[in-house]
Amino acid sequence: MSLLAWIAFFACSAAVFIHYLQVRDARFLIYAIPGLILLVVIPMTLAWMSRRTFDQAEAEHSQSARPYKIGKINLAIAGKVVSVTGEVQNISFKWLNRPHYQVKDGTGDIRVIMFTAPAEEIKRGEKVDVLGVVVKNIFDRRNPAISAVSIKKRNDKTS
Repeated sequence: MSLLAWIAFFACSAAVFIHYLQVRDARFLIYAIPGLILLVVIPMTLAWMSRRTFDQAEAEHSQSARPYKIGKINLAIAGKVVSVTGEVQNISFKWLNRPHYQVKDGTGDIRVIMFTAPAEEIKRGEKVDVLGVVVKNIFDRRNPAISAVSIKKRNDKTS
């Protein structure tokens, strides 16, 4: 669950607790407690469904992906499935469970956009394998980005 989902859950839990202390009516809890449970269950279910969909997309795209050096990726190949290897330079939007990674190899760097949190935690400085589709960078429309279906730590044995 994202940080925002946890904040919403704790804020609503506090509001339920305060309201119950004021009214002391247990009937209120009949609706409030299931509502609080749903505030946790719904985001977790959506995250699970999203992860499952991305796993299926990874299985489909891994067969057709072409390996590229980051410096060779440009907007002319937008829509193509690519795989790149590089080192994570920066991570943003992680708190939204929609992380963006700045990945660099010897030829250049590129923004890698995930629309769900990856299966494993990726940190700055780690070597990764990225699989995704080349798109326009949403923050710099003149440059490409990769809308990733998979980002995985690179195994030392495969480096």
